[in-house]
Amino acid sequence: WYESKSDAKRAEGCYQKALSLDASHPVAGRGLQRLIELKDLVPHCKKAIEQNSPVNGWAWQALGQSKAVNEGDDSTAVICFQQALRCRDIQNPSSDMLGAFYRYTEMTANLYSEASMTWVELATCYRRMGKYSAALRAYEEAASTGILPPAALCSWAQCDLDLGLYAEAAEKCDDVLACDDCSAELIRMASYIEAESLLSIARTDIQGGKNGSCRSHLVKAITRLEGLSPQNSTYCEIKLLGDLYSFGEALPPYVFDQMSSSEGEEQDADSSLPTEVEDKLSFIRKGEEAYAQALELVTRIDDEEEDKLFLLAATGTDLGINLLSQARTIAVALGDGSGGVAKTTIVDLATESDRVKDLILRSINAFSQAIDHSPNDAGAWCGLGSALIFVDPLLSQHAFCRALQIDKSIAEPLSSIALLYADYDKTEKSAEILDALTQLEDTPLMWIGRGLLLEKTSRAWHDSPASREGCLTRASDAYRASLQIMQHPAALLGLSLTCRRADADVQISNDQLYSSLADHSSKIESRISMTLHQSSTGGGNIGASLIDGLFRIEEGLDAPDSSEVSRMMKEGVERIERARSRSSSKISNDISSSVANCEIDLPLAASLQKKDNGEFPNDGIEKSLNEAARDFAHDISAALHEHSLDQARNAVVLNPDSGESWLLLAKELAQAASSLNDDAATSETLSSAKAAADKALDLLQDQLLNASLIAPRRKAVHHENLIEYSEKSVVSAIPPSALVSDAMSLVSWLGSMAEENQSRGDCATLQESLLLDPLNEVAATALGL
Repeated sequence: WYESKSDAKRAEGCYQKALSLDASHPVAGRGLQRLIELKDLVPHCKKAIEQNSPVNGWAWQALGQSKAVNEGDDSTAVICFQQALRCRDIQNPSSDMLGAFYRYTEMTANLYSEASMTWVELATCYRRMGKYSAALRAYEEAASTGILPPAALCSWAQCDLDLGLYAEAAEKCDDVLACDDCSAELIRMASYIEAESLLSIARTDIQGGKNGSCRSHLVKAITRLEGLSPQNSTYCEIKLLGDLYSFGEALPPYVFDQMSSSEGEEQDADSSLPTEVEDKLSFIRKGEEAYAQALELVTRIDDEEEDKLFLLAATGTDLGINLLSQARTIAVALGDGSGGVAKTTIVDLATESDRVKDLILRSINAFSQAIDHSPNDAGAWCGLGSALIFVDPLLSQHAFCRALQIDKSIAEPLSSIALLYADYDKTEKSAEILDALTQLEDTPLMWIGRGLLLEKTSRAWHDSPASREGCLTRASDAYRASLQIMQHPAALLGLSLTCRRADADVQISNDQLYSSLADHSSKIESRISMTLHQSSTGGGNIGASLIDGLFRIEEGLDAPDSSEVSRMMKEGVERIERARSRSSSKISNDISSSVANCEIDLPLAASLQKKDNGEFPNDGIEKSLNEAARDFAHDISAALHEHSLDQARNAVVLNPDSGESWLLLAKELAQAASSLNDDAATSETLSSAKAAADKALDLLQDQLLNASLIAPRRKAVHHENLIEYSEKSVVSAIPPSALVSDAMSLVSWLGSMAEENQSRGDCATLQESLLLDPLNEVAATALGL
């Protein structure tokens, strides 16, 4: 009563008198806990826990808080909280006849139960002790016993983040930000945790090729951080914002197609770059601005702070990486890695494009300043080597070696040195570095380096086709291993170019089945890999664009539907012509501003010279274009797919186990029945078409359900105790979903024609066929769609 009247002194005296009569009294203990400081309550709590009472949970809880907050003894605090949770007044206060008075006054009336808050405090202690799994279970128990406050949800989200449960952490932060009673500090904390979680989710998405999802998570995280008050922004928030923008380099340009640059923003527009590439550069450039703001914030820190130099070095390294990412983005869009005689490598662009040269030199300056602040920062040395590799390979190698001297556990310097050796045909040294990297970490670049070395080795087997093709087959296996780790564009391109190289030994007569299946599967794998590569890089690689156009023409020639042939071949010709025009064009240089001065003395040209890659096979490309043009003129592609009833019958006679031949016969019979005027002949023809369609569906389903692995029947060819080819089994021919869909819809339609009404089973079959092939016109028409 005194406490409700705000007479704290008399209320404290009453509670102390009650505790002198009953040291574990739950109402008096809680009342005194609300009125006095925690350190003054400890003696009363010690007396209370000496009694064997089931309602002294309040005392155990207060002691736990004292041990955790005042003494920093989390181990003892955990024991106290566990004891409190076993007591009846904490676990089930409604069972106590005095439980209604635990929350008697207005100051104690809230939504959060004592049990849930005790579980939260226990989880907090576990988390500080590094026992994240135990902390996670405690948070789950807290949520099951009551509503958690925003601070507890933030703490739980941080625990999820530490355990790698990024989606759960982001969801809890959304709940915190949706609360009306959330303080400004909690809003900043929840926004930061959610942004960090979304960045981790984006990294996982990019490894699986989920580019759209990755962009959505990045935009949401950026929105959270930019929605905070800029006056109170901390270094961690600004740096995380820069990391989010810089991660945009990993995304293909097409995801930035709908993102327009802000009005009034200064654009160093290069007329040779597509709009989506400029949008991507604008996105990454915002990360540069964030890092510059973070550097300015760190420079205002007192010089006596121990972490100042470390923060300057870390931010300088991030800034250098961002600038290098911008240079790489421009180089990829202009054709870096195209090969041939096209002067589009980043080394060529560094000398011919002021824009690329300025970014590279500024990146070198940023890494150099980071090294000045922290000479033993391995990351800064590795970044400096990555920037110098385009202007001075020898100095770049020195920087990578210095990074390894500082920290031998990082894989980036080793992979960079290995690829540098391979780039200059030092294959033996590159192989040694890759062997050392294999023992350290399984990285995509390690497997890409293996594949590149195997491709180089295959050139030496010009007099042994089997050995040469064996090296290329193993190279494709290396690229597949790289793609199991991450969908790297270089691995996609390497796999597309090497997986179609079949061993000549499989072409013998007794392996014709395996050869045809292997050739078909390798074509599909090669085309899909090339499509993914072009999608992830924006089609900047000129050589890859030429091959992509040839693949499209080949796909058109192999297409079973004559209506698609002309379109595919026309697309292929357009892609080839577009790539050829780019290979002969010059790099535009629209920047009028001066190039940054480099803080390191660099030679005018690279110290080492690479071998010329040779020209593109223009004669072969021209021949393919001429053949495609001739097909357009004479409409050969459509004539190849024209069938008659007699041809369909002959195909069934020659291939009685081919479901595709029976399906073709059923279609021809159905078409012939529509032109007959005699009802008896029409009925007989439709009956024959129904029987042929049933046979086709049975064969196709049997072929689909009873697929098996077919291995090549050939002898092992050894050279110096090494098998020079890869044993690769292929799956027996699986019919395309469109064929199965056509057979199902044709069987259902012919059955409904014979019965003159459509049964429920026929309707279900039509729906299933439409799911297999949404473009099935027969199923769509029969269903009235």
